[in-house]
Amino acid sequence: MATVKDIARLAGVSTATVSRALAAPEKVAEQTRIRVEAAAAKVGYFPNAMARSLRMNETKTVIVVVSNLASSFFADIINGMEEFAHRRGYKVLIGDSNDDLQRAQNYFDLVDSKIVDGVLLLTSDIPVEMLVDERGQQRFPVVMASEFLTDINLPTVHIDNVYSARKAVEYLIVMGHYKIACLTGPLTNPISEARVMGLRTAFAEWKIDVNEDWILEGDFSFYAGYNLGRQLLNTEDWPTAIFCHSDEMAIGVLKIAKELNIAVPKQLSVVGFDNITYSEYCEPKLTTVHQPRDLIGETAMKLLLDILADKKPNPEMTLPTQLIVRDSSAPPPIEHRLKIDL
Repeated sequence: MATVKDIARLAGVSTATVSRALAAPEKVAEQTRIRVEAAAAKVGYFPNAMARSLRMNETKTVIVVVSNLASSFFADIINGMEEFAHRRGYKVLIGDSNDDLQRAQNYFDLVDSKIVDGVLLLTSDIPVEMLVDERGQQRFPVVMASEFLTDINLPTVHIDNVYSARKAVEYLIVMGHYKIACLTGPLTNPISEARVMGLRTAFAEWKIDVNEDWILEGDFSFYAGYNLGRQLLNTEDWPTAIFCHSDEMAIGVLKIAKELNIAVPKQLSVVGFDNITYSEYCEPKLTTVHQPRDLIGETAMKLLLDILADKKPNPEMTLPTQLIVRDSSAPPPIEHRLKIDL
């Protein structure tokens, strides 16, 4: 049977370094860890991970709970999480709750079962009582990423949705748009609520009346953008710009605009949110608000692992966004242009 000494001899390191690389890989240099792991695999050495987890009272595994794994938005966030976890020697499980509370609870129960050490939560559609007890204490180690809750304080990594939406709408206003519609996500979601507030703030600052009939609730999907876009554009008096709470909805608007022979951006400007990969490859290329999704994932994972290590990290982190101007936005036709004194 292969031993630690065999690995040390093959890798050219001490037995202490081998033990450290296998038990706490985050404490050794990356090249050393790779060399030790390669040597261990070559000699056929496999440490008893279950025994180690029982001894250390940890599994070195966390679970990411997401509401809809099919959404392209979450892919980069999860990638950022997984990359950071790997560097720290952690494994990552993915749980798709599919907006089913019982499925979500089953994933949370994995912490009590000592199958995972903590939870990264990518959905706010979870009852408070599933996350905290009657004293307001967290039931298990959890960090929220991108999403957030307004009625309880949980460790969270997110962007400033009010500010980001306001800047996107102001960009349209400065170009002369005032007939601006908004396709939202579910208005029970704090993110959607914040982005609507950003739009209202921009309108108020520029003394423009909000057309309430042009704020339509969707669900962040291509399908919602297509159908709500058709509802807006199949009227005699349609907006000159549509601000969407996701790129998927914005791309749905681009599709229906093309079918209705409405030229983007000559007759209609479309702005999305997220800067997913598709936004740069649709036609026309989409103007959008960039979210640093990889960084959100990496920062959230670091926050959770620091909490598991009994460190005291900043419990709330707000990351910057950037408006990416592409081909889907332009000044409106002159007859619909707001006169602005800058």
